[in-house]
Amino acid sequence: MTPANSTPPIVELQDAEQRWEWQKFTLSDLPEMISAMHVCHAVHALSTTPLLERLRHGPRHPGNGLLEGIDPEIGAGFLRYLVQRGILQRQGEEYLLTQLGECLTTDVSLARLGIYVEAYGGVTSRIGELLNGEAVYGKDVVRDGGALGAHCATLFSFFHTPAVLQAMQGRDVTRMLDVGCGGGQLLVDACRRDPSLTGVGIDIDPDAIAWANDLAEQSGVADRVEFVVGDAFAPETWPAVCREADGLCMMSALHEHFRNGEQAVVDLLDQMASLLPRLKILLVGEPELRFDGRENDDDFFLIHVLSGQGLPRDRSAWFEVFHKSRLTCRQVYTRPGAGPRICFYDLAARPS
Repeated sequence: MTPANSTPPIVELQDAEQRWEWQKFTLSDLPEMISAMHVCHAVHALSTTPLLERLRHGPRHPGNGLLEGIDPEIGAGFLRYLVQRGILQRQGEEYLLTQLGECLTTDVSLARLGIYVEAYGGVTSRIGELLNGEAVYGKDVVRDGGALGAHCATLFSFFHTPAVLQAMQGRDVTRMLDVGCGGGQLLVDACRRDPSLTGVGIDIDPDAIAWANDLAEQSGVADRVEFVVGDAFAPETWPAVCREADGLCMMSALHEHFRNGEQAVVDLLDQMASLLPRLKILLVGEPELRFDGRENDDDFFLIHVLSGQGLPRDRSAWFEVFHKSRLTCRQVYTRPGAGPRICFYDLAARPS
């Protein structure tokens, strides 16, 4: 009989097949992939609860309101997990963000993460069904357009509004038309930064237009900006107010029209240019694909494949499209080190 206070013998059971299967698993990098997947969801969850804002104000003790409104048991375990992943650290009984945690939770980082986890998470989680034909994008599976618009607005505000402004100011634009404006962030930002600029935005989503008009009001530019409902790909239906613009921008939207064929894109460019008699610039901002793993390029490719959108192209392919239109590309603005990488094509009607 084993004494009550003694440790029972330990028997390790191993065999060659087991060791080989475990070795294949560890060599596959799947352990790191699984951890990365969970960290992504954890950081996103952190940003959608009051926890992140509380932690941004310095060290907090769980008993001092850090877990207020949070399930206490899950919350305590979640904090411990974030410490294990190096996102939080403990000082005594208090928690605070590490340098890694601060980098993971910047507005830009959370916007990039939100595009893949929140906006397209419901799409990528059903890849098998889409492949098998058990689900159809646009019917059974859809991206979260509201989340996509909000996160793209954050990224544009940081990285791309300055490029748009530079292009418009370089052509002496006084009234800008933002085609496919979404929630209106780009146009509102541009008008806030340039007091001489006015503008109109058009989008097919009434909820996005309502949001954009509220944003203009809150930002103090409602007297210079207006937003209207309309189909970006049907210029002949645009309200008359759109035709007053002397500058047009279309950001990260035109490539979706490739689903209707290249000629449809060419025709749309010609139609937009002919519709606006005062047009000084038609600025097309489009992401590029390199078809590699840098800067989430492969991830960007995948979500376009799954959602049936026309694939973004590199600039040489865009030049071919412009050449077939009645427009000429006068200049290209690029923004390295900004995501997604976007080229801005300064287009104008060819001299007759």
